[in-house]
Amino acid sequence: MQESDTENSLPASRECVLLLPFPLDERQKFLNKEMRQLLKSAHYYISKEFKIRTNNSKFLFSPYRLQEICYEINNPTLVIIGSHLTPKQGINLENLFEIQVIDKFELVLEIFAERAMTEESKLQIELARLKYEHPRERLRLMHKLGLEGAWHTERSGFWGPGENPLNVFEASMTKTESQLKNRLAELSKQREKGRFSRKRHHHDSLYVSIVGYTSAGKSTLLNSLTNSQSSSVSSRLFETLDTRVRSFKLEDLKVFITDTVGFIEDLPTFLIDSFKSTLEESLAADIILIIVDASEPMEYILRKTRVSLQTMNEINPQNYRLIVLNKIDLLSVDALNQRLEFLKNKFSEMQIVPISAIEDVEPLIAEIAKFQPKQNYQCSYPPNHQFRAFCWEYTHVLHESFGNSNQWEMIFSLRKPKYGVEILKQQARLLGISIEMEAI
Repeated sequence: MQESDTENSLPASRECVLLLPFPLDERQKFLNKEMRQLLKSAHYYISKEFKIRTNNSKFLFSPYRLQEICYEINNPTLVIIGSHLTPKQGINLENLFEIQVIDKFELVLEIFAERAMTEESKLQIELARLKYEHPRERLRLMHKLGLEGAWHTERSGFWGPGENPLNVFEASMTKTESQLKNRLAELSKQREKGRFSRKRHHHDSLYVSIVGYTSAGKSTLLNSLTNSQSSSVSSRLFETLDTRVRSFKLEDLKVFITDTVGFIEDLPTFLIDSFKSTLEESLAADIILIIVDASEPMEYILRKTRVSLQTMNEINPQNYRLIVLNKIDLLSVDALNQRLEFLKNKFSEMQIVPISAIEDVEPLIAEIAKFQPKQNYQCSYPPNHQFRAFCWEYTHVLHESFGNSNQWEMIFSLRKPKYGVEILKQQARLLGISIEMEAI
């Protein structure tokens, strides 16, 4: 089942006028197409669409062409810009059209706000919206007070009329942002404790994270691997926003699967920062599955794969990764082979697994099963309780010895020795200790 039953009861579409940058290259064509998909996902109906060259710093687009569009459109209630606007550009366009104007970032925030379910994701969206609106509201206030061009940001003197409205506004925004960050920090600590507790009780388990471009089939794959229908499945962009953890058994191995928000090209930094703790939860895994929609053109596949890798590298560059080529049931054998060869040439250092999340996930399960074998190691290290605690969390400890006061010894097993050993050595380097490890 590819579409969610809830799509039959979606809210009615809202009318808008769409202004897109003139597509001078393939990248802009791709971004324009994605913008239309975002509007569909947010339940907007495009009454008129215009493609305009971006050659003006004040309005982004040509002011002469914008004046013509003002006469061409009939009583619109909303203008949506298919690009990023600076705060000044947004205010200028609002004054020109004399109606509400929103850009791509604000549209994404609107979609996120609609899909958020947990307290943490709602707070993350509120923080991102605050960072987005802060400079815009400040400009609106300055314009209202007639202060544009004269930044009277200092408080008035002792005999003055009182505190400047700009100071009141800044203090209010700073206080709200601080409150949101503090609450998010509390929730992040709670989730971190939950993750550590889960790993302590299931330290011999495997942790797999599903990531990728939005609408690549991540939730469908989660349902297929765990034999569940609890995750909403839809073709809408950003259908999944909250992090979800499910599990399944692979012989004697318990595998935890994490699914979270999808990626998109050219997201604002403040939005990535707001969701960074959630993404860190998803990327704190033994294996990361990068889901790619194989039914799309190859140039789109390449672009979306690179965006996914770039986003992950900004948060956590070290993990074992697999590229999962999904939706191969929509391709012919020749088309599939072309895509496999194309991706192998572009990402030669990565394993590529073709699957159909709705028909056959056995090739992916076979790859995950390669992490089943255990390897025992003997490790000696100088007395260090932090490293010992890390070993108890990350490995399955079989024996410990504290006979030598200058050197402690431990025997443990690893399910993923290929890179598990490197993670332990990296932890030792971070703690500033020297360890010796050998397989036994």
